[in-house]
Amino acid sequence: MAHTDREIEWQLAGEDLGVVQRWLGANPEIEGLRIAPLPPQRLHDTYLDTVDWRIFHGGFALRIRARAGIHEATLKSLRSARADVADRREITEVITERPDSLVRATGPVGSQVSALAGREPLRVLFIAETLRSRFGAHSLERAAAAEIALDETRLCSCHGTPIGRLQRVEVELTGGTAQALLPFVTALRSGCALERATENKFAAGLRAAGLAPMSA
Repeated sequence: MAHTDREIEWQLAGEDLGVVQRWLGANPEIEGLRIAPLPPQRLHDTYLDTVDWRIFHGGFALRIRARAGIHEATLKSLRSARADVADRREITEVITERPDSLVRATGPVGSQVSALAGREPLRVLFIAETLRSRFGAHSLERAAAAEIALDETRLCSCHGTPIGRLQRVEVELTGGTAQALLPFVTALRSGCALERATENKFAAGLRAAGLAPMSA
């Protein structure tokens, strides 16, 4: 199983996720959207690269995600195609083998990792453990649909030592257009005093781990 797609999402930061959860619960219908809670998730993300940062210099971040007994390998482009919202290429495939076997895999992620890394082994950069509360948003006209994620993340070193914490609110487009979803995102930011996040989880994890990609 694999897919290649674009991830379009707003990444927001705030001091209290409880405020966001209560606001969403108090606004089951807002800006033409119906909001409903979804089951929470526990995510275990491992970020990898070669010692000489070949994945990074190829324009991607490499993540292995474990959730509910399923392991997925994902390559995310580092640069957004837009300035107003994170719009990035994303390639994902389900894996069953060890992460270091990706350099020998033949799926869309494994093939790309193999092309970028060559014979260089992968190393763990950092680990992110996240408790994710979720809400779904849908418009009756099907103009927009989204998943709203409230993430409490513990960042750990490659050895599993805690090195930091992170809170994020992510609104990911799952249907329709980003323009149709914008009034809701604006209302969410205003109602919960959220700011646009200055860095994504990958950048925050590198900073917390004290890692800086070397020059190509």
